[in-house]
Amino acid sequence: MKKFFRNLSIFTAAVCVLVFSIGWTARHNINLGEFIKEITAINVKGNQMQSAIWLPFEFNARTAGSQSADDVSILKSYLIFMVQCTTDAGSSQTQEQIKTRAILKNTSSAILRPLAAIPAELSPRLDAIKAAMAADKNMYFLVFDSKDASGKDIIESSKREKLTLVLQPAGLFDRTEFVWRTPFDATTDAGVCPKCSEKIKAMWNYCPWCGTPLPK
Repeated sequence: MKKFFRNLSIFTAAVCVLVFSIGWTARHNINLGEFIKEITAINVKGNQMQSAIWLPFEFNARTAGSQSADDVSILKSYLIFMVQCTTDAGSSQTQEQIKTRAILKNTSSAILRPLAAIPAELSPRLDAIKAAMAADKNMYFLVFDSKDASGKDIIESSKREKLTLVLQPAGLFDRTEFVWRTPFDATTDAGVCPKCSEKIKAMWNYCPWCGTPLPK
C-alpha cells in the first residue's frame, strides 16, 4: 500500500509538472486547480492503480506558450490522453499493452481505437511533455482522431456531453473506465440558478439546490 501512495504522489506531482513546465498561460477566469481536477481521473481497485489525464484542446491552447496559432490549431484534430497502469507490487503496462486495451466512447456511442502511431505534427509537443515528466516513466500517450467515421466531432466541449476512455481487462489489470463530462467548469462561467440564485456548474442539467431545470 505504501507503494500505491508513493505512485499516487508521483502521479499528482507529474500533473503539476505538466502544467507549469509547458507554460500555463494565465487567464483571469481560469481556475487552474479546478481544471486539473476535471481532466485527471484515478481508479484504484485492490492492488491496481490505473490513471488517465485528458489533454483537451482548451488545456493545450492555454499551455501552448510561444507556439503559433497554426501550431495550436493542429491540436484540434486529436484527442490526447496520458495513461498509466501500475500495481502495488511495482508491475506496470507498456504503451503497446495499454493501447491494445483502449477504446474511446462518446455520448452517441461512437467508438474509436487509438492511432497506431503518434502523428508527426504532435511529436515535438508530446516529447516536451514526456521529458518534463521524466520521473514518471510508466505514463504513456494515447492519441485518437477527434472525429468519427462520418466526420462528426467525437465531443463538443462547449456542450453537455460525456467522453469515456475504456481499458479492457488484460493480464494483471481489470477493466476500468475513465469518464469526463463537459463543459469544463474551469473554463465556463455558468453563473447562478435563475430561481434560487445559488452558484451552479455548466455541466448540470438541474440545480441541485432547488431542482430547477437549467438552460442548455
